[in-house]
Amino acid sequence: MMGRIIFRLNCIFVAQKNEVMKKIPGFIVFVLLLLSVPFAQAQTMDEIINKHIEAMGGREKIITLSTAVMTGTFTTPGATPIHIIASKKHMTGSRIDIEANGTSNYQVITPTNGWIYTPVQGDREPRPLVADQFKAGQVQLDLHGPFVNYKEKGNKVVMAGKDTVNGSMCYKLQVTATNGNVTVYAIDSRSNLIVKSTTKMFQFGALEDVVTTYSDYKKNDAGYWFAYSNVTPRGETRYEVIETSKPVDIKIFKVK
Repeated sequence: MMGRIIFRLNCIFVAQKNEVMKKIPGFIVFVLLLLSVPFAQAQTMDEIINKHIEAMGGREKIITLSTAVMTGTFTTPGATPIHIIASKKHMTGSRIDIEANGTSNYQVITPTNGWIYTPVQGDREPRPLVADQFKAGQVQLDLHGPFVNYKEKGNKVVMAGKDTVNGSMCYKLQVTATNGNVTVYAIDSRSNLIVKSTTKMFQFGALEDVVTTYSDYKKNDAGYWFAYSNVTPRGETRYEVIETSKPVDIKIFKVK
């Protein structure tokens, strides 16, 4: 009797095993389909750019931005924060004023030239920015950002892989501006905001990749989005107030 029971159990097991084996090919196909979903959903470059623009308020809103006056502090490791004011007029000029140790320092960039004056470091008169710093500064004159109407501006954009910033996967887009400056932007795949940029600049006596990270994005009173904090190898800039309806006199961009 016991032998018959064992025999029947073995038959049931074999039958179940055969049934499972029949289902395996379909199961493998199902798994393969699941694995293929991320690839099928991979975003194109223009999709990434469009989502970024929407996250920043949309093209129609962004292109109305003409000026920005940004007030905040700049802090280097181990030092006391110093007061700064950045005044910008779209594609016209940028001036950063810094008060440090009782001295008034500034940097001015226009489409045609760039100057820096740092009496805190011994400057007696303004001096021209080095070429790569000037190129990078020229790019920042575009208050609308590198991706809005990038084709019309003459910017060349290509995919540059992926990155991880603060635990979040980011798409990397390389932008070559009309002046030859090359910057790689990391756009967070969840927020669709720029969280890091990398550009080659002459720093500390050598040409190197200068990385800037961006955070604390929020709208100002006029509804424009800005990163209120950015960090470079030199320190952190944190803005307290960003005004975009304030007139900016172009005379402040004239040095010589």
